[in-house]
Order: sequence, then C-alpha cells, then structure tokens
Amino acid sequence: MATESQPAGVAGDPLGEERAQAKINLSLRVLGKRPDGYHELMGLMARVGLHDEVSLSLAGPGGEDVLAFEDRIGEPFGGTLAGDGEFAGPRNLALRAVRAFREETGRPGGPVRVSLVKGIPLGSGLGGSSSDAAAVLRILGRKWPVGGERLGRLALGLGADVPFFLGAGPFCWAGGVGERLRPYHGPMPGGYAALVNPGIKLSTAKVFAQLGLTSGLKGSISLIAESVQGDGQPFWGVNDLEGAAVSLCPALSMVREAIAKADPAPVRMGLSGSGATYWAVYGRLGEARAAAGSLAGQGFWVRVVTLGP
Repeated sequence: MATESQPAGVAGDPLGEERAQAKINLSLRVLGKRPDGYHELMGLMARVGLHDEVSLSLAGPGGEDVLAFEDRIGEPFGGTLAGDGEFAGPRNLALRAVRAFREETGRPGGPVRVSLVKGIPLGSGLGGSSSDAAAVLRILGRKWPVGGERLGRLALGLGADVPFFLGAGPFCWAGGVGERLRPYHGPMPGGYAALVNPGIKLSTAKVFAQLGLTSGLKGSISLIAESVQGDGQPFWGVNDLEGAAVSLCPALSMVREAIAKADPAPVRMGLSGSGATYWAVYGRLGEARAAAGSLAGQGFWVRVVTLGP
C-alpha cells in the first residue's frame, strides 16, 4: 500500500535499468558437504561479455508484481523460456529479488513490472538468473538507498552467486557457498572465450546430488591451496562438478571433443558451474571467432565473449 512518503506512482513510471552480465567458472573445486546441506566451494569466477537487459517500472496500484520477457538467446534454445515454469512463474529470481527488497525496506509500496531481455540461456552454468536478481537489487538500491551490508544479505538469501553479481570485481576468488569473495588480479590465460552449449538445461541441484557427498569437509586443507598451483595461478579449467554433469548429460562429452578438435585449439577450456556450457579461452579474437564458426556449424549454441568487464 502507498504511504505518504512513498506515493504509489503511475503505471509505467520507470525505476531504472541495468545490464546483467554472465559469468564463467575458470576453476571450481568442491571441498565437501556442510552440515547445512550446502557444499563448500572454492574457485575463480569471471564476468564475460554476454548479458541480459533488466528494467523495472511501476505496475500501478494493486495487483501483483509482473514479469515480462523477450527471448534473444537464439537456437537451439528457441522458445524455451515461456515453457519453463521456474523462470516464467512467480519463482523467477528477479521477481523474488523485488519481493525480498520490499520485505526488507517496505519499498516499493506497489507492484513492479520486471522486464527481461534474455541473452543468457537458462540452466547453462552462466549465472543468468542470479545476475538478473543482482541487477534488480542494484536498481532498487539506487532508488531507495540501503546499506551495502543489508543489500548483501538480501543477495545471499536469493542465491550463492548473487553476491558476486551484486558488486564484486570482474575476477574473484569465491569461497564458502560462493559468497566469500576476494578480487583476483593475477594473470589470465587469454582475453577471449567461446561459450559452447549443446542446447540443454542442467539442474544445479541434480548435479550436486549426483556427487553423492556426505557431510564433511576436507580436514584442514587451505581453501586457496585447493584451487591454485605452485605458482599461485588457478587450476585453469578444473571443475569438480564436470564428471557429475557429464553423467547426467552425456552430450557434454561431444562438446568437449568438438572444442578440442576445433582449429585453432584453445589456450584453456573447461565447464562453467554445473553446466551445460563449456568455455574455451583464446589469446586472440580471431582465433576465438574461427573456433566458434566451426562449432556453430555443428548445431551448438555458441557465443564469442570477452573476459572481464
């Protein structure tokens, strides 16, 4: 309900807009399962030049928050958004971010229209939904300022990757369930990547369940030591979830093999998050584009992106 200090406004009044970048996991180690059921992780996350577009506006007095979306993901994902109940329904993470902010602050007083132009596939390990939610929090946090700590708590309550997208740097070590962030300023294997997906959505929960871990962490091993080599660089491309993801989606093996055969060969390659997107890093843009052209011709969803902001 509108209050004297926060008028209901007029339907269509804009609240703001943001780009929601995708990410890849350049390394991902699973250090064990915690008593709360979550998994202790450590790895290196990188933003990449692929994004959704998020805009918020007032939806007018009364009613519920509204989700509108446009699909620009491309084949072979065409038409999948509307049929995905988790995305298109009230459990959409961007809508949940609006509700979480409202419960925390009382703002906005009326329903909000969340408009998403989707370029990031669902269930791809690229963090699209988490990035959308973080973009919503940034928009609302500018309109009705709250402390960074409060906004960070809201982000973590929505999902483990949301704090990274909320305001962390382009390259970060991520520990805990993904919320303990530390900037990474070391060398990178290259500046460009081809993202390759067979057109399949993978459930993060199912991939973690496939690991079959029981409660317990790996003794007193340093989290950083589990993720870096002797020279202090990450184990590029090492992903402890890859075996579980491939067992659930055997088509991923074909993707890895296709990337390995692409000419020129990548500097590094690996699976992002819980899949189903592989990344292949190249030193030159022309190399990434040449590989992408070969891979796209095999029916995969392929995008060439920059690493970083």
